[in-house]
Amino acid sequence: MDLKSTFVAYLAQTYSELDKTQMTHLISENLLSPFKIQIKASVLQTIRDDIKKYWALRSWGVDRYDQQYNSKKLRRPNNYSVCMSYDFHISAADQPELIEINTNAAFLAMGSELYRFLNGPEPVSQFTSDKVVQMFKDDYKLAQNKDLKKIFILDENPAEQRLYIEFLVFQKLFNKHNIECEILDLDHLSQDKLNQLTQGENIFIYNRYTDFFLENKKSDLLKTFFNQGKIDLSPNPYEYLLLADKQRLIDWYEQSDLEKPISLLPTYDMAKADKEKIWAERKNLFFKPKNSFGSKQAYKGASVSRKMFDEVTGDQFIAQQFSQPAEIEVEHLGQKIKYKYDLRCYAYQDKLQMIIARLYQGQTTNLRTAGGGFAAVEIIS
Repeated sequence: MDLKSTFVAYLAQTYSELDKTQMTHLISENLLSPFKIQIKASVLQTIRDDIKKYWALRSWGVDRYDQQYNSKKLRRPNNYSVCMSYDFHISAADQPELIEINTNAAFLAMGSELYRFLNGPEPVSQFTSDKVVQMFKDDYKLAQNKDLKKIFILDENPAEQRLYIEFLVFQKLFNKHNIECEILDLDHLSQDKLNQLTQGENIFIYNRYTDFFLENKKSDLLKTFFNQGKIDLSPNPYEYLLLADKQRLIDWYEQSDLEKPISLLPTYDMAKADKEKIWAERKNLFFKPKNSFGSKQAYKGASVSRKMFDEVTGDQFIAQQFSQPAEIEVEHLGQKIKYKYDLRCYAYQDKLQMIIARLYQGQTTNLRTAGGGFAAVEIIS
């Protein structure tokens, strides 16, 4: 059997309630890569150290961004963000380079199962599925000082999401730990439904919906119940502001109060930068919106026309030093093929939990490359 089939068989054995035929349909052919990425122990240590430095910068920003957060008209929660990641490229000099911080990173539960399935050494010692669940328990304890008995997973059209399989794995994983779990569709979330779910007490929602500040019209109910303290969200808008809003990359690069992480790249605010200087240096830069995720509206400077450049010079864009993704050459289907890759490094608070590589060809990690996809990482000396 191929990798996909054997992984489906493993999941069916691990979670007997999951339907094997459904999983075969939900797991795309290019979700998992058969290749491993090797990184040096020194790189792993730098990543660990830098995650602690980014967390220190998060704490540094708590008082500085009060006014900005209050302007969003959102309450300040007591919990942090589950399932967040720091995404890195590795330079030719074996230095990690931060691409973005993601407070809503997919594949943590699936990644944990992938390492169990491969039965090989992990880059971070023994991050088991039990620890995935414990993270959620800890986060809810911070939010409400209660034990987690029930959780909801929320997204827009969840059954249509590319990683809906992970929602099902989470659901069965929570059930194994005696935690009820229901998957909610944002589009079907009425006031009556939320009143029924809360029934006078707080509920905990693992929020996969990417309206980070609850600004869209369809987030109105969610925002109201969040502000009333009837629901707690993880990840939540406050953590997004402190860590994943790309304005932070600028602020952290410009500040001199704390030691900068080694992986932090020079980053410029397009609303304030010298436009002609940026234009002259554009081939060494990457342009992206301050509030987005993945590759949405992101542009490599070398391919930006003057017209496009003029469109990204407003206050909603940043320019970041271009980071070239590392490559590996492997044999696939009898041919030697090169893949680019990045490292998705999951963390809760300041602790690194797990590392998964994403292999791809082309411009983005699109999970559509034959032989590409999520891959295990191995540490070498």
